[in-house]
Amino acid sequence: MGINLIGIDLLSLTSDECFSIYHAQMSPRLIYLHLSTGNNPPLHEWILHYWMLCFGDGAFAVRFLSLLFSSLTTALIFVLGKQISDGSNNLNETGKNVSLGMIAAMLFLASNYTTFLAHEARTYNLTLFLGVLSTILFVRAIRSGKMKHFLVYGLIGGLLCLSHFFGIWILLAHGSFWLSGNWRNPKTWKKMGWTILGFGIAFGWYIPNLWYRFVDSASQGTWVNPAPWDAPYLTLWKYLNTPIATLSAISLFIYLPFSLFKNKSNPSIRYQCLVCWIFALPFFGQWLLSLDHPFSIPMFTERYASITLPFLCLTLSISILTLPISLSKHISALKTITILTLMMLGRSFTPANQASAKEALHAINASRNNKSAPIIIEPYHAAFQVLYYADHHRFKQYQFKQPQPKGIYDHLASQLSHSNIWILKTAKSLDSLGLSRDSQLIYLRFGTVKSAHTIHIEKQLEKLTNTGGSMKGSTIQIPKRLWGTTEISSEAEFWLIERK
Repeated sequence: MGINLIGIDLLSLTSDECFSIYHAQMSPRLIYLHLSTGNNPPLHEWILHYWMLCFGDGAFAVRFLSLLFSSLTTALIFVLGKQISDGSNNLNETGKNVSLGMIAAMLFLASNYTTFLAHEARTYNLTLFLGVLSTILFVRAIRSGKMKHFLVYGLIGGLLCLSHFFGIWILLAHGSFWLSGNWRNPKTWKKMGWTILGFGIAFGWYIPNLWYRFVDSASQGTWVNPAPWDAPYLTLWKYLNTPIATLSAISLFIYLPFSLFKNKSNPSIRYQCLVCWIFALPFFGQWLLSLDHPFSIPMFTERYASITLPFLCLTLSISILTLPISLSKHISALKTITILTLMMLGRSFTPANQASAKEALHAINASRNNKSAPIIIEPYHAAFQVLYYADHHRFKQYQFKQPQPKGIYDHLASQLSHSNIWILKTAKSLDSLGLSRDSQLIYLRFGTVKSAHTIHIEKQLEKLTNTGGSMKGSTIQIPKRLWGTTEISSEAEFWLIERK
């Protein structure tokens, strides 16, 4: 926890974080109503709701909850590593070999992406925690054979999906692994029944919403672009910090199947294969579905694939320990130190989160002479983070009387207008709001990717100075690192437009 505390509240809250905070301040019922038709289920916002009642909605407070789940995930990675490194069926004797879990936990802590998620007030750390916990309970249930253990596993699996829909990838990996060798056994189906019962109690009531999202994504498409062929390599690079660490890991992964097959008589190999499968199925499954083909359902991003990050670290730990260079304990330690060193070459304790609302508003106030000049923001979903920093009191005035989220951006636009900040919802908004007649305008755009709407708005703004005046542009830079995972030229850009 101490490592990831560094700079936890240094960077601005992102739009997604402010989205979660905005909804978490609502009642649990309103949280459900607002999120039931969205991309994410409400478990994280429910937990964050009660957390904020105790600790407030400041950046440190809301991010500390994610940091807490990240720390618990690290501990569970160690526990799972101990569990799968011992072939004993006696649950009280697991953990005779702690190296696998220890190495995996260190790899997890060394990843920039672990810190990135720990510094983000979103659901992903909760999902990682429940994903590893469900796997521990799954292995425990298989080893014990007790129906109550399968019931508990099903309950946690349901909560996993209630934290993020992509948690179902973890459960698919569990189920396919289990049934592949036991589907002929009648007792297996009885145990499956208890698992489904537990899952139904925790998540069954939300399945209609999951089905709605699946049908909508399959028919209408998703916001994610089709994945390129090299997306797995680039994503692993983000998780392992440097290209050389990534290539080293890929080399180890290529050798791993041969090593596992060679040692298949070892009782612990079965569960080590399970962990490797939990990494491989969601990671490569999402990628294959996201490739540009007739049946494509784009979903592969480093954020969505991060549900596999703990299992990537465990798989890499297994690969390190099975390398045939184990002449002594010192050589085994050297292999681990080498991989960790390669990762630490690109280590950042405050990885960029592509957000800069706080810094951008400060820069605007410092650079403009006319404090009453209207500010236009793009894209529209930046409204959450801008309102959070521009007028926190109005940010907390969410839609008490409106149970449905249809007009949420209209509400945000209304609140922002009190600070003379505007969202241009259509191409005609510049004229309809009277902004085109102002002698001075400020335009603030977040992100480096421009939508067609953004491009059109910028062309309109450029035309305002055709008859006289000036337009000055400025950016907020992200420092580039030699071994960094991502190089982004700017987090935000703002224009000062003066007409004559």
